[in-house]
Order: sequence, then structure tokens, then C-alpha cells
Amino acid sequence: MERDTQGDRIRALFEDAEGEVVVIAPFIKVDALRSLLEVIPAGSQLRCVTRWLPKDIAAGVSDPEILDLLEIRGNFNLFLVDRLHAKLYINGNRCLAGSVNLTLAGLGEIGESSNIEILVETTVHDPGIAATLAAISEAERPATRHMAETVRRLADSLSNPKISAVALDAPWFPLSRRPEQAYKLYMQPPVGFVGAAERSLIADLANSNIQPGLDEKEFRQKIRSLLAEVEIAEDLLESSEDTILTRADANTFLETISGENFSANDLWSAFVNWMVYFYPDLVMKHEIAEIALRRARLLD
Repeated sequence: MERDTQGDRIRALFEDAEGEVVVIAPFIKVDALRSLLEVIPAGSQLRCVTRWLPKDIAAGVSDPEILDLLEIRGNFNLFLVDRLHAKLYINGNRCLAGSVNLTLAGLGEIGESSNIEILVETTVHDPGIAATLAAISEAERPATRHMAETVRRLADSLSNPKISAVALDAPWFPLSRRPEQAYKLYMQPPVGFVGAAERSLIADLANSNIQPGLDEKEFRQKIRSLLAEVEIAEDLLESSEDTILTRADANTFLETISGENFSANDLWSAFVNWMVYFYPDLVMKHEIAEIALRRARLLD
């Protein structure tokens, strides 16, 4: 029987499964996963590997609620790989590899709005497939209920105009002035009424697009990496000399990203606080005619 869609091909791969079947895709939507569960034998162990990033979920291309569906089914493992881009569908030694995410558009099942995708028949013994599976196995970590709920709250904040004032595709820059509360809110985003200070910090966390489930050390390193990518931070952090960054030095950059809700002065104050808090080993607040950042001298 001819298979008309990529979804048909994947279901055909899975419908005679006797052992474990594997679904690996950065984007997995509930409806698309449900269409596969309808044909996967109940006795087969299902292993899913995906990624949950706030901006992906806010954009509607991935659902942490797949955990609900999998828990109803049972007999599953769900893992996250934050840098995942591979799309693989595996039954025993047989494998379909290509560009297909587990979404209805990826499966080719929403008519003319479906994506143009490719799946190539291969096996898990192919050297490229084997290397990819090994890299995924090394990087994966179990998904938890707490991760699912946390990333959903952060993602929802990106679509809330009262919380998020930054476009999904904008480069990250901190807007809040309370970085010392960042990890606490990252671990447990509040529900219900949220004050102005918390709203701003939640926006920073959601827009950072940091994956859920990091410990505090990992979280700090992620924020440090994001701060290091900010244009006005680069020279300060890379310098081996006693360097000072003033508000005047940063003015051109700040003016380009300021807007109705955040002035250049607001952005400068926030940036200083985040740099001092997350780079205490390299940066200090320096008071001259105005507040500045000073590159701390490294001691032998």
C-alpha cells in the first residue's frame, strides 16, 4: 500500500513493533504524537527525546504537555537534549532519518500548509546514525513534571504583553534590576498575581531561552554566557587591563534597544546589576561621576 505522507511512513515503521521504538525530534506536538500512539503496540517501550526551550513552546512548535499523554499511555521514557536538531524514528534496527519534526505540519497532515520534508530509510548501524545516537545518549537527561510546568509558565509569559516587552527573535538583554532572584524564579515561576519587579525578571528568564532543569551552577554559567554576548560587555570581559565602561560609552548601544517601556537609563541600571551579580570575579561597580563598570584586576 502506498504511503501518502511522512506521517504514514512513520506509522508504517512503528505498527509492527515488538520491542522498543524511538522518537527523536526537537519539536513534538501533542496531536502529532497521539497519531503515532494509535499504532504503536501497547507492549512496546516508547523512548522519546526532544527539547523544551521557552521560545519554541511560546511559538507553538512544541508541547511539554506530551508528558501528560505519555503518562496516560505508560511504558515510556522521555528525555531532553537542549541542543537537539536531529530527527530520527527507530524500530529495532530500522530507522527513518531526515527533517521531520513530530508536528502535524512536519508529518504532512495539514494539507497545503504542510512542510516540505524528507525522511530517508536507513539503519541504526549507519556510522552517522550511530554517532548521532551516541551523542544524544551522552547529552540527554530525564524530563520531569517540574520541568514541564516550569517551561510552560516561562513560555506563557512571552505571550503576555504585561510581562514580555521583547520580541521572540530579539537578542537577549536583561531588563530587570533584581538578578539575585533569578535562579529562584527560574526554578519556580510564580502563578497568580505577579508584581512589577517579578514580571520584569520573569521576562528576562523567558527571553533568555534557557532550558529547564539546570542546577544553580549550570544556570549561572548560562547567564554568564549570555551576558558575555552583549555587545557592550565584550571588551570589558576580554580585557586583561584595568578597564572602565561608563554609561556614556554604552549610550549608542543602549539607545538602539531602548523603547517606550525601558529607557536607556533603565537598561544601563539593569545591565550593571546583572554584570556585577553574575561576574563577581571579573567585574565591580565603580562610582565616578556616574555609576560605571570596572574590570577587576586579576591577581596572580
